[in-house]
Amino acid sequence: MDICFISEINVNEWIKIFDNFDIKIEDGPVQKTGANGPIRSVYVRDPDKNLIEISNQI
Repeated sequence: MDICFISEINVNEWIKIFDNFDIKIEDGPVQKTGANGPIRSVYVRDPDKNLIEISNQI
């Protein structure tokens, strides 16, 4: 399973948060096209190994 969250917090700040908590980034930041236009995303896994995408609208 995977889920995408559109965040008001910049993806670069999320990267710092993940680094501070030793959460491995699976991919990103990458630019993609979301349902409402271009997004910039990073990907991490939750404890159940589900893929979590954190994105910003561009």
